[in-house]
Amino acid sequence: MAERSPTPVEGTCLRWLLKRRPVGPLTQDDFLLVKDTIPLPPPGSYLARTIWLSMDPKQRTVVNASPRNAQQQPLYGTMYGNAVGEVLQSNHPKFQPGDIVMDQLGWQTHAVMDGTGHYINNHYGTREVSPAYGPISTSVGVLGNGGLTAYFSVLRELKPRNGETILVSTAAGNVGSIAAQIARNEGCRVIGLSSTDEKCRIAVAEFGCDVCLNYRTELDLESAIRAAAPDGIDMFYDNVGGAIAEIASHLLNAGGRVTKVGGTANDDAAAGRNTWVWPTPFAPKQFIIHDYHEEFAAGIATIATWINDGTLRYREDVIEGFENAPQALIDVLAGGNIGKRIVRVAANPVDVH
Repeated sequence: MAERSPTPVEGTCLRWLLKRRPVGPLTQDDFLLVKDTIPLPPPGSYLARTIWLSMDPKQRTVVNASPRNAQQQPLYGTMYGNAVGEVLQSNHPKFQPGDIVMDQLGWQTHAVMDGTGHYINNHYGTREVSPAYGPISTSVGVLGNGGLTAYFSVLRELKPRNGETILVSTAAGNVGSIAAQIARNEGCRVIGLSSTDEKCRIAVAEFGCDVCLNYRTELDLESAIRAAAPDGIDMFYDNVGGAIAEIASHLLNAGGRVTKVGGTANDDAAAGRNTWVWPTPFAPKQFIIHDYHEEFAAGIATIATWINDGTLRYREDVIEGFENAPQALIDVLAGGNIGKRIVRVAANPVDVH
């Protein structure tokens, strides 16, 4: 007996495509919005509607002509991105209509996925989202790759010890704010860096920093960090690279440790312009989250426990409307977010919050 095709879903699928590879900072003109019919899921796949779309600095990396440690975003392909969605139709044995899932749904309002454990851009396929852990939006933030990056990079790679000093770049951002709190809870003195006075205030008041410096307004940032850490720094949490990483390299104590999580300062560099990189003999290993894939479930459970007992705080920076996705990412790369930047594409299901 021939397999029946599912009934088409009414409406239109919107997609943001990468129109050109940027040189320097992203602009709206690098993207193209297209409309299409909503696809049907073939055997072995499911159709999901996107609810929450994640904005991540890595999305700047993958659009480069030579992305570092990432699979390149194809020109005129649907823009890469993690998202939370609701299964609408399924020809997959594991997923049913109404399931809440997290996958690389991309910058589109509807996506057909096969749910397999393939590795693309540090991802291993579809993960079912448990609303019992918290709002489903957190599965692309504090209970997603951002939270897990902070968790493993601090505890497994930096291995903080009580009484040590850590310097955290982007301390009010998604990953940096969580990293700062984890280090604080391990007994460390935390010096944060952020791009506005208000973000610095929040980094101290909410995210565990003892001191936070505005790197854009400090006339001599290196001297300011030295004043905040007169005994030097034992660890550097490198979220951006570039000039800040160069300053940190001057302040590291003997035996100091670095985790190199991000490098957007280099991604946005204009063509032909050199930015500082760690000297080869001392270059820290690039943090790769998929190295810890088998421990994701345990990490998510631990972070959820910290949130519930009040030892970890997070913020979500919500942008309304799928049409605003490009500008939402542009703002993230310019330091415009506090906490995790997400785009609300559609309403949550009525029985899920």
